[in-house]
Amino acid sequence: MNSYKQLNTIANSYFNAFANKDVNALSNLLADDVILFDPIIQEVKSKKLVLEANQNIFSGVNKIAFERREIFIDMEKSTIIGQLKINFDGKIIDVVDIIIVNQSQLISKITAYLDSKQVQ
Repeated sequence: MNSYKQLNTIANSYFNAFANKDVNALSNLLADDVILFDPIIQEVKSKKLVLEANQNIFSGVNKIAFERREIFIDMEKSTIIGQLKINFDGKIIDVVDIIIVNQSQLISKITAYLDSKQVQ
């Protein structure tokens, strides 16, 4: 089981890498068989495809800024739940990310929930 400190470090690293549009840092956090569920890009399986999806997001915006509202950590299930407000070049989107971390301390699954009124 991953410790609270390990999961918190992974959460902060993931959110910082995303905000900094740092694909290399994201790559270091993801398992090879990672799965991403996102209401816009749907389901993506594999580190390579998840990184490509993130790169496409990063290429479409000049700046990404986060406001971390809450981060909940469930150590028993190695789950991180992050409630965020993301600013994509001035467009504000409320997001909840559920992140599963495997025993190797790599992210194995990311499920993103977006406020549907804000995503058109």
